Amino acid sequence: MSRGKLGSARRSALIDRLRVLSEVASSETALFQQEAAAALGLGITDMKTLSILLQEGSMTAGQIARRLSLTTGAVTNLIDRLEQRGLVMRKRDERDRRKVIVAVNERALQTGESPYQSIGRGFARQLRTYSTAELEFLVSYHEQTIELTRAEIAKLAIRRRDAPEN
Repeated sequence: MSRGKLGSARRSALIDRLRVLSEVASSETALFQQEAAAALGLGITDMKTLSILLQEGSMTAGQIARRLSLTTGAVTNLIDRLEQRGLVMRKRDERDRRKVIVAVNERALQTGESPYQSIGRGFARQLRTYSTAELEFLVSYHEQTIELTRAEIAKLAIRRRDAPEN
């Protein structure tokens, strides 16, 4: 086999392997999220809400509903559950007193051992083994896959919204 064909076959095999590994990593992450949520006595949607609020900042219930593709009624129940556990707080928007903003109670999250601390330490150890160039590549890869995933989520949400009701 010529060197070009061998390189092309290797590249194709690597792309196939990355596709499989991405699917496995996604499944394992989802399973970890479920176990972490259960360890804290929460549901996966509760955990995703906390995660999004921590990453993106405080939001209105409507923004949470849109971000998680939930009904406003489901979000009200979700916020009630998290508020009863002391994990979020509702507060009036200082610019528009009619709006209620949902914020994470970070002090409540800092109490006790979190299942995320152990995995976070493991990932930190792993990342310390990479060169700066490898880290730059990983950052670029993840930024691009996040954008691609968000675009696909938006497409699915539009299809679901525009689908005729049964």
